[in-house]
Amino acid sequence: MNFRGLFEHLSTMAADPLLLAPLDDVALSEETVYALRAKNVLDALLFRFTADLDKRGVAKTLGADSTAELLQSVQVSPAAAHRYVRVGRALGSIPSVAAYAVDGTLSGEHVDAIVKGLHHIDRRDPDLSESDRDDCVRGLLTQARISTPAAVIERAHEMAIAFSPPDKEVPDAENDELNEVSFGTGDDGRTHGTLDVDKTLGEKLAAALRPLAKPVPEPDGSPDPRSTSQRLAEALGKILDVFFAHHDRPTEGGVKPRVTMTVSAEQLLAFQMNGIVGAKVPTAPATFEWTGPVSVPTAQMTACDSVITKILLDNNAVPLQVGREFRTVTPAIRKALIARDKGCAFPGCGCPAGWTDAHHITFWSHGGETSLTNTVLLCRRHHNYIHHKGWTVFLGHDGHPWFIAPGKTEPIRSHARRTLTNEPLAA
Repeated sequence: MNFRGLFEHLSTMAADPLLLAPLDDVALSEETVYALRAKNVLDALLFRFTADLDKRGVAKTLGADSTAELLQSVQVSPAAAHRYVRVGRALGSIPSVAAYAVDGTLSGEHVDAIVKGLHHIDRRDPDLSESDRDDCVRGLLTQARISTPAAVIERAHEMAIAFSPPDKEVPDAENDELNEVSFGTGDDGRTHGTLDVDKTLGEKLAAALRPLAKPVPEPDGSPDPRSTSQRLAEALGKILDVFFAHHDRPTEGGVKPRVTMTVSAEQLLAFQMNGIVGAKVPTAPATFEWTGPVSVPTAQMTACDSVITKILLDNNAVPLQVGREFRTVTPAIRKALIARDKGCAFPGCGCPAGWTDAHHITFWSHGGETSLTNTVLLCRRHHNYIHHKGWTVFLGHDGHPWFIAPGKTEPIRSHARRTLTNEPLAA
């Protein structure tokens, strides 16, 4: 089969502006179904090709570290590349799934879900009989033909429990050898992940997150609008902030792990000009090491209470000089902030000081100085309110922070002032 010729033929068809013109609605629907099935068949072929590439070690021959990396070199996304490798390796041991995949009725995502589901079952019962495993394969295939990949995974979890021997020495729920955590950056730029851990680790996680995920009323006293999952996500962020703040954390390559954001001189100038009519937008945004580009407000918020390392580059981006690190808020100023704000100063919050950032009232990137009169303690949630949601903060005549809600003019006292009223005689 000449796939080069097939590719050229399909490319010509896709480029034809009149391709769909003569089709009525029914014909267009039918052609769409056949195109999707053709895509599924191509995925099945790619699973086989990838398996052979992997067995032969072609990636090493061509200078790549792995088969997945070889696929990525031709613009396959990392997630898809790893899926081709994972499924390609597995299909040889489940020929019935491979046979169903070639008729185009199963998508690559469904086949991958079956492979993942069987892996889940095998890990929980390595001694599963051949006949029971065949039953699992048939059950997952049936589920895949009538439902979503997520439903296939859920069915596999049910099967793992059903086939699990009742007399296991260590129950699955308590077996840390079955623990799995995965996460990565999706096509939308957000980080997605899954968590499957034993009861002990789950208990530790709950004990750490739950106290930090309690509802916090809004400044007007209304209930916290965040869902439980949103509050848990913010609690996870607080735990990570404390980890990065500790001096005795482990090192990687001799350097303590930290969040790294790269900002060019052009970007720093854009920070300073933000909001000014006619300000030039930089050609490249600030960028995190692992998850990629970020918006100007997020970059400004990250820079509020960070360790800064100045690195001078030449025109070819070769480092010429690496300056010393410095913290924008000194320990002495932070102690004074804790004495004044007591914790997060946002009205109604009062999150402990250990969970807060020191925010520059006049942004540091706008020339704001690092001083007690230009900083305020904010938890990550309310720090985000200042940078992303239109809230403003200023230091009042009393030397304490005051806040103004978006679209409002009446200032609100900080949380440490113990009241949400602005009456001068209020406690």
